[in-house]
Amino acid sequence: MSNSLSRINLNQEVLLFRNEAFYDLVEEHCGSTVLEIIQAQDISSVDCLLDVRNIFTFLELDSNELIPLKKKAGIVLNDGSFIIKKGIMYKVDVFTRSLYRLNEQHLIDSFQHFNSNGSTGLIIPEILVQKFPFLLTLMNYSNFIINSKIDFTFFNIMMNNIIKNATMDERGYRYDNIIRQFASSLYILGGRAAYEFVCLNIPAFIPSTQVIQASIISSQHYLTEGLFDFLRVRDYFSSKQSTLAFCAEDSTTIVLKITYDSTSNMFIGFSLPLDQNGLPIPSLYSTDSFSQLENWYLNESMAKLLVANLIQPLSYSSGNLSPYLLAAYGTDNTFKATDVISRWRCIYHRCKANGIRLIGFSTDCDSRYLNAMKLSLGFFGDFIYDGHPDNFKIDVPSSWNWFLMRNKQLFICMQDPMHICTKLRNRLLSKTATLVLGDQIINLKPLYYVIDNFSKLDHGLVQSDVNPKDRQNYGSCEKISNDKVLKLLDNISNSFGISIYLQVIKNIRLAYIEKTTNVIDRIFHAWVVVFIFRCWSMWINSMDRQTLDLFVAQHSNSNFTPTENKNKTKRDFFITYQSHFSVEINAHSLVYLAVLFSEGQISAESLTIYLQNSQTCENTFRSARSISSTCSGGVNFTVFQFLSRIKKLSMLQSIKNNVGENKLRFPQHHKQSKISRNNVTQQNTISFSKHDIEKKVNDAYQYVIKLMSPLNLHQWLRNQQTLSIKQLSANISQQFQRSWTKELNANKNDDSDTESDSETSDTMADDASSNHDTDEDLDFDNGVDSIYNVTTSVHRGVRLVNDVKQEHAEKYFRVTLNNQIKFLHKQTACWLLEKDKSSLPADRLSRVQEN
Repeated sequence: MSNSLSRINLNQEVLLFRNEAFYDLVEEHCGSTVLEIIQAQDISSVDCLLDVRNIFTFLELDSNELIPLKKKAGIVLNDGSFIIKKGIMYKVDVFTRSLYRLNEQHLIDSFQHFNSNGSTGLIIPEILVQKFPFLLTLMNYSNFIINSKIDFTFFNIMMNNIIKNATMDERGYRYDNIIRQFASSLYILGGRAAYEFVCLNIPAFIPSTQVIQASIISSQHYLTEGLFDFLRVRDYFSSKQSTLAFCAEDSTTIVLKITYDSTSNMFIGFSLPLDQNGLPIPSLYSTDSFSQLENWYLNESMAKLLVANLIQPLSYSSGNLSPYLLAAYGTDNTFKATDVISRWRCIYHRCKANGIRLIGFSTDCDSRYLNAMKLSLGFFGDFIYDGHPDNFKIDVPSSWNWFLMRNKQLFICMQDPMHICTKLRNRLLSKTATLVLGDQIINLKPLYYVIDNFSKLDHGLVQSDVNPKDRQNYGSCEKISNDKVLKLLDNISNSFGISIYLQVIKNIRLAYIEKTTNVIDRIFHAWVVVFIFRCWSMWINSMDRQTLDLFVAQHSNSNFTPTENKNKTKRDFFITYQSHFSVEINAHSLVYLAVLFSEGQISAESLTIYLQNSQTCENTFRSARSISSTCSGGVNFTVFQFLSRIKKLSMLQSIKNNVGENKLRFPQHHKQSKISRNNVTQQNTISFSKHDIEKKVNDAYQYVIKLMSPLNLHQWLRNQQTLSIKQLSANISQQFQRSWTKELNANKNDDSDTESDSETSDTMADDASSNHDTDEDLDFDNGVDSIYNVTTSVHRGVRLVNDVKQEHAEKYFRVTLNNQIKFLHKQTACWLLEKDKSSLPADRLSRVQEN
C-alpha cells in the first residue's frame, strides 16, 4: 500500500491528548483490543506512546494474567509461542507512524516560529524565569547550536529525556537507548557509588541502580568458565570484516575461593581438568548434593591461576581492533606441554571451521609453552604438523645459512617481547648469575653511577628502576634502555658490556613492540639481538669454566673465589636458555611472515607485529582489576569475579565500538598511543623482496661485529679470526640441537613440566595433581545430606531456611540439621566448607618481588 494511504489525517492538537481523550483516540483508530493493551501498560498520553515505541513487547512476558489479552490480540500456538494478528499490527503501525510524523512537523514548526524575525514568538512568564533561569540560557543555546561545530547529539538526547521524564510519574520514566548505554558505561567505569551520586543529583536522567544492574546481568555478554565460544568469535570477526587472527594465552594469580554461580548452577573456583584436546571441561562442578560438594572440597584442586585465551583480529579495515576473549578458566598449573600443543591444534581447526585463519600463537616464556612452540614449529625439535594440508611453504634461498627454521609451517609462534625484556632485566639484577662478555662484567654499577652522578633530567632514572626485588617492571626496561642513558654510559668506564646488553633490550622493543617501526627495520633490530647472543653464546662455550671463574674473581670487588661457586655452570655467565631461544623463535617467525608477504601468500594485515603478543591477556587482567568500585580496595579477583567483570568489560567494549552511532565520547588514557592509525598502516604496507630481507640481516650482522669489536672476542674464536655468518650460525645450530637432545632424554626420565628458568618470578602452583574420585565412595541418604555438630538453632544472616519456592529449588541443598529437613543455599554451603580465607596483596607488584 502506498504511503499516502498508510496515513491518518490528524491535527497537532492530538499531541496534547491525555487520559480519556487519548484513550478515545486510540480506540477510534486501532480498536478496543489495542486500547486494552495500552491501558494494561498504563500508557496514558501520546508522549508516552511515542516513547514506548513497541506496545506489543509487553505481550512477550510469560504471565498467566496476559493470556486473555493474548487471545484477543493474536493466536497462541501449541508450543507456547504467540503471533499477533496482522490487522492489529497494521492499524497500530499506521497510527504510530502518523503520530511520529505529526510530532516531527510540530517540532519543525515550533522551531521556525521560535526563530522568525529574530523573535522567539514565545512569552515566558516572569515567575517561571525566576524559578528556572536556565530557560533563558536554553533559548540562547538553541540559536547557538545551529552554527556550532560541536556535536551536541548526546546532550540534546539527554535534555529531551530528562524533561520528558520530569513531566510524568517516576514509575513511567522512559529512557532512550543511548541514555541506557551512557548509564551502563557510567556504572561500569565509576562503580555503584558514583552511579548513585549522579542518580540522586540529576533526577530523571538515568535508570535506577537496580535497573542498570539487571540490564548488565541480562546482557548477552555471559562467559562460561572453560567454554571456548567459537561461534561468538565468528560473529565478532564477521562484524570486523576480518579473517586473519593471532591467538594469545597467558595466566595470572587469583584469590583461591569457591563461589556458587546461580545463573549456571555451577561451583566456580575448582581447577578444571583438561580433555584430550587440551581444553578444560566446562560445567563439571554442578551438584545438588551437599556431600558431593564436601567431597570436592576435600579431594579436588582449587584454581591457583586463571588462564585466558584471546583472539586478536588482524585488519586495517576496522577502526577498532580489540581482541576477543575466547575462554577463561581456573587451573592448578599442572598442565604439560602436550596439553598446550593439543589445545593450540584444536583452536586452529575450530577457528578454520568458522572462517578464521590463525597465523600464530603467543605466550610468555614458561618452559612448557616454549617446548610447545618448538614442536609446533619443528624448531630444533620434531615437527608435529609435517604433511598438514594447510601448511605455508616458503622458498628459502640457499644463501640464507643464518635461517634455521623449516620452510613449511602451519603457523608461527611469538614469545611475548615484554616478557623477554623483563626476563633480561631480571637476569641483569640477579644475585646468582654473573654475566661476562669478553673483558666486561655486566652489572648494575654503571647504572648506579649514572643515577648518583648525573641529573635526573639527563636520564630519568630512579632507584626502583634497578631494584632487584621488582621482577615484572617493563617500564624500567624502557627507561634503562633509552637513548639518554646509553649516551651517558659511553663516558663511563667499564660500562661497555652493559651498554651492549641494554641495546639488546632497546632493539627488542623496536623490533616487536613499537608500532611505527616498518617491517624491514623490524627485521634489522630483531637480528641484531640474535647475532649479539649468538656471538656471546659461542664465546662462552669456547671458554673453560676455570678461566671464567678466575676472570670474575680478578675483576670483582667482592671476596669471590672460584671454589665458592663450584656448582655453577657456564650457563650462569650467560642469559637464560629460555630468553635465548625465545629471541631466536621470534626473529625467525618475523622473517617467515615477511617472506610469506613478499611471495604474496599473506596480506599486509599479517605484518601487524605489535599485535602479535600475549599483552592482550595482560591488558585484560589489568582491565578486570581496574573496574572495581571506587569505594572498594579489592583489586584482585577470584575466578567468578573475573568472569563477572569480563561481562561488564565486554558490554563496555560493545558500547565503545558503536561510538559512531551513540555519539558517546570516552577519555583516552595518557599512556595510550596517539599515533595515527594511517601512519601505522603505511609503515607496515611498504613493499620489499627477499633480497631486501637478506640485506637487512647481513647489515645486522655487520653492525654487531663492529659493535662488539672492542671486546676482542676474536681472541677466543676460531684461529683468532672473526667467524663468518655461516660459521656462527652453524655453531649455534649445533648448540641448540644438543640442548634439544638433552631435553628429550630428560623428559624420558621426568614427566613433569615446570618452569626451569631460575630468573622467573611468576607464582607457580604446587605440582600435586588433581584426584578425581568417583561417586562410589559417597554415602547418600535418599538425596538428603546431614550436617553434624550444630548446637545452635538460630542462624541469623545465614541462608538456611525451612522451605523454598520451586523456581529457586536448584539454588539450595536439601539437608538434615538436628533431625530436621532444611534448605541450605549453595553459596552458604561454600562459606560453611571454607576453612581459610585466601587473599593476595592489593599491590600486584609486591606479588612478584623477591622476599
